[in-house]
Amino acid sequence: MPYGTAGNRLRKLIMFHLLERHCENVCFKCEKPIEKVEELSIEHIRPWQLGGSHLFWDMSNIAFSHLKCNRQSVSKPGSGFKLRKVGPEGTAWCNRCKDFLPVERFHKNRANWNGYSNRCLSCVRESASL
Repeated sequence: MPYGTAGNRLRKLIMFHLLERHCENVCFKCEKPIEKVEELSIEHIRPWQLGGSHLFWDMSNIAFSHLKCNRQSVSKPGSGFKLRKVGPEGTAWCNRCKDFLPVERFHKNRANWNGYSNRCLSCVRESASL
């Protein structure tokens, strides 16, 4: 394991241990206990992308949540902030076409939240030919 990866895991374990010790391992979103270090997520209370980079570093803007609760908040209807484009069932957003297209027109990409590439196959081919 690379040293940087090991160091980051150790810092997260230490942080989780301290949160448990001080009874602060409670999810900001659902208000239920965060019981495992693998569930722990650090999130910004107010989205820093909309309010400026100072919000990224503002400790009063930091909260803890379950990883699943934090991921849901990005695209949850009514959350007031949307980084993800969630369209009709069976579609994905193409960043270049600026439209929802059938998922069959995308490469699969497990690294993305929806499991598909950010650009449709046509846009990928077009970029490759330039």
